[in-house]
Amino acid sequence: MRRLLGRPGDRQRGFAEAGVAVTGAALVLGAALGSGVASTVVTMSDGVTWLPDDQTGQVVQINPGTGRAERRLQVAGPGAELDISQRDGVLVVGDGRTGSLTSIDLATLLASGQRTSGEPARVLVGGGLVYLVTPGSGVVRAVDPLTLKDLGTPHRVGGALADAVVDARGTVWVVTAGGDLQQVTWKPADERFDVGEPRPVRGAGSGTRLLPHERGVTLFAPDGGAVLQVGVGRDLAVAVPDLAGEVLPADSSPTDLAPAGVPGRSAVVMLAGDRILDVGVGALGCERPGRPAVFAGLVYVPCTGAGRVVVLRPDGTRARADVVVPGGRDPRLLVDDGRLVVHTEDGARAVVVEADGSTRAIDTGRSGAPVHDPRDTAAGPSAAVPPQRPLQPTQPQRPDQGAPPPGADPGVPPVGAPEPPPGAPDAPTPGGTPTLPVGTPTGEPTGRPPGTPTPTPTPTGTATPTPDAPPGRPSAVVATLGTPDAAGLTDVTVTWRAGTPPADDHVVRTSVAGVAPVEVGGGATTATVRGVVCGTRVTFSVEAVAGAERSAAATSAAVTTPACPPQAPAAPTGVTAVAGADGSVTVSWTASRTPVDAYLVGPEGGSTTTTSGDATSLVLRDLPPGAGVRFVVQAQREGLTTASAPSNAVTVAGPPGGVGGLAAALAGRAGDVLTVDVSWAAAADNGSPLSGYTVAWSGGGTGGSTTTAATGATLSVPCAGQPLCTAGGTLTVTVTPSNSVGAGPAASAGVSVPAPPLPPPADGDAVVAFVQYGTPGLSDREVPMSAQLSPPASWAAHQGGCTLVVNGAAAGSVSCSGGAVHLGSFSGGSVTVAVRAENVDGRAVTSASVTEQVPPRNTWAYCDPVSRICTDPVSVTPGDPDVVVVPLPWVPRLPVGHERPPLAAAGAGLLLAAGALRAARLRGRHGAEPTSAPARTATTALHDPTEESRA
Repeated sequence: MRRLLGRPGDRQRGFAEAGVAVTGAALVLGAALGSGVASTVVTMSDGVTWLPDDQTGQVVQINPGTGRAERRLQVAGPGAELDISQRDGVLVVGDGRTGSLTSIDLATLLASGQRTSGEPARVLVGGGLVYLVTPGSGVVRAVDPLTLKDLGTPHRVGGALADAVVDARGTVWVVTAGGDLQQVTWKPADERFDVGEPRPVRGAGSGTRLLPHERGVTLFAPDGGAVLQVGVGRDLAVAVPDLAGEVLPADSSPTDLAPAGVPGRSAVVMLAGDRILDVGVGALGCERPGRPAVFAGLVYVPCTGAGRVVVLRPDGTRARADVVVPGGRDPRLLVDDGRLVVHTEDGARAVVVEADGSTRAIDTGRSGAPVHDPRDTAAGPSAAVPPQRPLQPTQPQRPDQGAPPPGADPGVPPVGAPEPPPGAPDAPTPGGTPTLPVGTPTGEPTGRPPGTPTPTPTPTGTATPTPDAPPGRPSAVVATLGTPDAAGLTDVTVTWRAGTPPADDHVVRTSVAGVAPVEVGGGATTATVRGVVCGTRVTFSVEAVAGAERSAAATSAAVTTPACPPQAPAAPTGVTAVAGADGSVTVSWTASRTPVDAYLVGPEGGSTTTTSGDATSLVLRDLPPGAGVRFVVQAQREGLTTASAPSNAVTVAGPPGGVGGLAAALAGRAGDVLTVDVSWAAAADNGSPLSGYTVAWSGGGTGGSTTTAATGATLSVPCAGQPLCTAGGTLTVTVTPSNSVGAGPAASAGVSVPAPPLPPPADGDAVVAFVQYGTPGLSDREVPMSAQLSPPASWAAHQGGCTLVVNGAAAGSVSCSGGAVHLGSFSGGSVTVAVRAENVDGRAVTSASVTEQVPPRNTWAYCDPVSRICTDPVSVTPGDPDVVVVPLPWVPRLPVGHERPPLAAAGAGLLLAAGALRAARLRGRHGAEPTSAPARTATTALHDPTEESRA
């Protein structure tokens, strides 16, 4: 693996001899150029590997070559969810439980940077670049590998990400949950992202996963059952219908061998060359395959729950015996420095697999390896201090490279290290007396410039200082902040206690690049460093100089200058506007050269729309239409804004104007369909071509619409059975123009529709509403009948005359407009009534007839005018059976036997009494003359006079 290296000499590292020699050479070069290497990224293979130990919250540095753990770093609390990103000399540790990210300076094994993400984040390391990706918000950041601070403006993909990886050349590949694939690369020289165009991938979705290669990626899309390879020099797409569920691709692999575990199917899907292999590893005892790794041309598949690793050839067959994990834990795979390391989540033991397949177990040192806190700058491990160097011009380095400031001594203790107490002798720097690594070339500086004479002891043996003796190291360095000026620059007063032997001069330096060192006399114990930038955490070091010799530097505790005052950002440039036919305007600009919080975009002098600080274009809608409109983009930061120069002038399209000269007229009528002609003058398009006109009509129970691109239309308006056709009325016609922006104002016109002429009377028309009977007089022998005539309008308006027809015979003239008609009196049977219209187009027309039954006369009371006998139908109670009177004579049955005489006498007496009573009642009733008959109901029992009543 490739690592961050710096100060050599920490002999606990166990580096290979070649690594030590290269580091020593880098140290010599640093001394010659006047800049340290403590925080410099050095790309070299160190033979060590870092593993996570979740149970202890530590990361373990192991040496697979020696088979032992060298040290542990306490980066989190017990039970953490650690994720390590180690590549190209970078080590970043994330804790999924807290969301914290820590960068470890591999030169000092101290935490060089830390940040916390409010959402799940992923660290990607590749091509010497470090990225921080938040899939939920779709943001890609380039960050400094040591400080983890953002480099430039983040790139926002514009949606949630399904996956994101980085290939070995440093290109980030992201696939959105919507299935768009995009590549993003940070350009350090330009300090910006180079963003490729999104590529829609058929079948890709939220379950899609990426596998990076040296260049390009392989895309596994279980959402659509496909495997694709993109950016590797050729594009390949293969349909895999059985690819479904969760997919776990390898962390990286060669282009021609791309495996992924599919735990839901107990299978491994491999793209081997141009072939797709679906290997059922469940048959090999691996029911839940995890994330595989490609090592030495073979595919290693970790088996979750089985405590072993299955080894496959590129053709899918088993290559060799399984790798057994100590303790039967779930295996995790890591390829590093030409070896495969199989470790477990508990971090207790690991297995190293060599290229030939041989294995050996490694104790990760829970009980023996030293544990350090990388945040403890006083007690943490430190590289050895390089030899002192003479005072000479130095070449400043970029602060984002993590190098010491110009002229700073790489042997200075870490920030925050305690100073020796006043008066104490010069303490050795951490790591012991500086020594040269084995193999250091001769001629390396030894603390004085080349050619400086070596001091010689005096003959007396007394330790007499020579003129070139190094002065005493200063101590008790304290930095006191002054008041910042309007630009945010702060003067810092640095004080110290001089050491012995005394110095000729003192040189004060700062850890911030761009601030010149301050040199004061040897008797001075204070100096002012001017112009330290705002919002900066900074330390100050003091060196004592005597001739060509200088002491080790003493460093103050870190101080942080006040926050920078708000400053207006630089204005964006190159603002252009392009008007759309739909009334929108696309405004584009070149981003401000300074960081911004947001951009405000709008027409000059008008309202603005806010967009994000990384945007460079915006589509504005709902703008007031007009010609010659210019647009301005304002950069905003901390409430301050700076406006750009106006854009080019454009015409903002709006809805069309209204039509002119609208006219509508009734052109004809065919039965129940009206023909209406409509015409108008064209509407103004207001910057957007007209798409057409909508012609609508309504009124009298009708309605409808049609569209046309012309300036006129002939409408066919059906109105069958509606008032507009039957009685006439007003039809309203409306014309509305439209274009891509929207609809313009509507114009309306009315059309008068006259009532249609009445049709002539026709055979079968309903004219007779009903036929009814009346109540006869008490002495009338027949029942009176009448009819109600309700002719339709066509009959009522007929001028040829109408004749009443009763039972098929003309019964006289009647009014064609209708009314009540007396038909005469009838003794029984039925009465049929119709009306005949005369002289209808030279002929007679007869309406529909209505028939009604004549009720019996005995329904009502009747008095015979001759006999003066009256009859009246009676009934005991409505609903009772009719009364039946049996007429005389009536002969009773005589008794038989000795009872006959008395019975006969009694019966005859009763009959005579009954006859007398009857005769008396009849005389009493006939004495009064009846004047009216009571009304009868439908349930009255009717009967004829009996023989008794006629007597």
